[in-house]
Amino acid sequence: MTRSRALGGDESEVPLPRPTASFVSNEDEGALTEDKVRGIVCNPIYAGLGPFPRMISDAQWVRSAAKLVDEDGAEQFLVNLLHVLRETFPTDQDGS
Repeated sequence: MTRSRALGGDESEVPLPRPTASFVSNEDEGALTEDKVRGIVCNPIYAGLGPFPRMISDAQWVRSAAKLVDEDGAEQFLVNLLHVLRETFPTDQDGS
């Protein structure tokens, strides 16, 4: 998303991109695909969040996430982040 689009007009009418990341659980046995790697990198639980133990340092997570923002753009990264967090901490609410 460009800065001018974010600041002008009604952004609520512009559809968000679809997630390009997949949630990966410790029970996942499938092949490690690009969308799964993206899901792992953008999910902050690996830096220790909630009941999940720290597996990487904050610096590692932040720098990896910054690279994804550079590659995919901030809007796509945030859509992916929201997607994997909703999968990590599911609720009864739809949220969309």
